[in-house]
Amino acid sequence: MPGDQREANEEEVFEFDCPECGKHIVGEADKCPGCGTEFVIEEVPMLDCPYCGEPCPIESVTCASCGKSLVEEGEDELRQEFPRLVAEVKPLLIISKDYEVEVGEGRRLIDKAVQAGKQRDLATAVQMVKEARSSIKAALDERLVVEEGNLEKLVSIVSRSGIDPKEVSDSLSALRSLREEGDTEGALQAAAKGRKAAERSSGKYLEANDLAESLSRLIDVCDQFYLDSREAKRMLHEARDAGDHGDWGMMGILARKGREQLMRSLPEATRAEMRKAKNQLLDAKAEGKDVRTLVKVLKDAGVAMNRERYDQALERLSDFKDEHKRL
Repeated sequence: MPGDQREANEEEVFEFDCPECGKHIVGEADKCPGCGTEFVIEEVPMLDCPYCGEPCPIESVTCASCGKSLVEEGEDELRQEFPRLVAEVKPLLIISKDYEVEVGEGRRLIDKAVQAGKQRDLATAVQMVKEARSSIKAALDERLVVEEGNLEKLVSIVSRSGIDPKEVSDSLSALRSLREEGDTEGALQAAAKGRKAAERSSGKYLEANDLAESLSRLIDVCDQFYLDSREAKRMLHEARDAGDHGDWGMMGILARKGREQLMRSLPEATRAEMRKAKNQLLDAKAEGKDVRTLVKVLKDAGVAMNRERYDQALERLSDFKDEHKRL
């Protein structure tokens, strides 16, 4: 229907204020039209020409704009290593996105690497990418540990339902083998296959467990901002107790109620934390600190808040707090 299509299109458009200059921006802008602040990490590592200021791919030998040499003594090895490391990290970022693995720390390190590269500080850029690679790999491996534990539990649950758990067991074995071989994506695919196989006999458990895990993550974020989560914690405890007794239906009901109860307090709390973060950003800028990463993180929080995804906004504001402490 035309009306439905119009509503769908309207949902895709969002607005936010540039944390750097305050200009109101509509849509997913890559940079602020007012002050030029960039909101995304470049696909190709770039550096600014020290003579004319034009951005150049980091592997360039001369500036395409002014023609002057971009290579300094001792830089050759670092200039070759940086794009190679970036090429290694990009597939990890794609995997983390496809399987919804949180790698905010890795992304912030990549952002800092790009900034250092632009400023021709290649030693720092290379070090930041190495740290990003380690951080993302650690996050992915942590996810695999969780998935392995989930499949182990699913084997038991499927067996108790009187169904042969072979398909789930095979997926668990494949996950372990692929993880041992270093095939992270293959291991995550095996986990997804095992979960799908278990859905036929334990769908209610999977749904209830997802709700409980979602509530647990939300409680953790709220605790970072000292929000009252006592009632939600009580409901989470009761939900898990119901799950331990095999009552998946009650487990899901309690987890959903706990999340709904906590979500009601988030709009006001998120707006208050957003105001606090903006003031901290302005103070950091006045002190002459590099606030580019803070700007990007706060922009993501603002986008989530304008979409009324207050749980996601608080997660980004938590990232903002961590980054602000590092300045």
